[in-house]
Amino acid sequence: MSAITQSTTPSAAVADGHATPGPFPHHLSAAGESLVVEEFIAHVLHRAHHTAHASEAPDEARTVLHVAQLFADELTDIGRRFDRMWFIQAVTDEPA
Repeated sequence: MSAITQSTTPSAAVADGHATPGPFPHHLSAAGESLVVEEFIAHVLHRAHHTAHASEAPDEARTVLHVAQLFADELTDIGRRFDRMWFIQAVTDEPA
């Protein structure tokens, strides 16, 4: 995954769910609390997935997808309401 780590730069904007760019809108849980953690993880994985595709590195893209699925499994197991399909799509979809 060296291409991903070399071309990915940290961004302070991802910590703020309202400022997070890309295909993941600011979702609210049933209790009205922000799901900022899921958005942050999806954002980071989305950038890694996009970078792998842009670098024409399909093995790296598949690895990022696998890691996204592992995160989705863990987030589902926590017991909170978690939209697994949204999460995987947020990681793999390209912005419009």
